[in-house]
Amino acid sequence: MATKEVNKNMNVGDQLIVSELRYRKLFETAKDGILLIDPVTEKIIDANPFLLELIEYSIEEILGKKLWEIGAWRDIEITKKLFEELQEKGYVRYEDLPIKSKNGKEHEVEFVSNKYAIGDKKMIQCNIRDVTERKAAEKKAAEYLEGIERLNRMMTGRELKMAELKVIIRELTKKMAEKK
Repeated sequence: MATKEVNKNMNVGDQLIVSELRYRKLFETAKDGILLIDPVTEKIIDANPFLLELIEYSIEEILGKKLWEIGAWRDIEITKKLFEELQEKGYVRYEDLPIKSKNGKEHEVEFVSNKYAIGDKKMIQCNIRDVTERKAAEKKAAEYLEGIERLNRMMTGRELKMAELKVIIRELTKKMAEKK
């Protein structure tokens, strides 16, 4: 409501500047990587700081290149197919897409991309979320769960053996009492 009050007192030009600054700030401070791509030329036209830090490339190194030309995506053919699917459907989502930074560090990412229109011009926005830590935690949790299940199977087997031994001990005790 406060924004509407402020915007009511501004002229259209000032409102556009405030809107642009707001969305630019959102783009630059997002904790997910964001790439903007021209769907006609298939070239990168902008990237946010989070993505640049993740892949360790400068903006100058990736502007004007196609997604598969920057070296972050390991499998060029998969990246090209992903882009073809995006061009056809207007939306793609991949949960396990490995990328690597310029120095070779591997990252697991979720890749969500949309094709949309701004007026008469089309745009592609790619959102790239680093899920490396989450995947490592999931793997560790699965390992712990497997260990617990293994221990449970051992304990269950042990309990059965203990029950069998108790029956044998009772039978032996009974036989020994009969012999007396």
